[in-house]
Amino acid sequence: MKKIIFLTVFIILNGCGSEEATRSSNNDTPSVKPSPKTSADTDKSKITTINSKESSKSKFDKNIDGINSSKYTIQLNQHKFITKSLILKANQSIYNMDINSFGVVKGSIVVISSVEPNGLKQYFDINKIAKETYQLLAKSSEQDLYYWYKKLSVDPQYSTVELEIDYSPKSDLQTY
Repeated sequence: MKKIIFLTVFIILNGCGSEEATRSSNNDTPSVKPSPKTSADTDKSKITTINSKESSKSKFDKNIDGINSSKYTIQLNQHKFITKSLILKANQSIYNMDINSFGVVKGSIVVISSVEPNGLKQYFDINKIAKETYQLLAKSSEQDLYYWYKKLSVDPQYSTVELEIDYSPKSDLQTY
């Protein structure tokens, strides 16, 4: 009785999948014989992998404004992004590879600092949004925000630097 219970639990937990569980005719001990894999089985798995890569690549190519020119991979806000230019400006579309989603650069940078970043007033409008947290809004829409993100990230005065990115879906509804 214990052998039957053990065999049942073993089969349930491991499943038969591509293996066959058979009983030997000489005794009641189970033996497991793997079924041979055919080349067709391995070809199917390769095709699935290739097709999934091609479909994700084509999705990106179609959505990045239809431009198939150079694409750049950058590290931003502790995520990997793909962009069509190394110059990031407000309202530019970028693709977040970590969450597989498009976002739009908002045109501002949020920094955490114990002192107010007054030295940046000629380039940014500075808003205090929380204790020791400041939002730097670019005064010009043509300003390279990626340059400023990198520059502020290496400055020891700022403990955290993040470029604001909007991931909300585009709405076709009219706004008033």
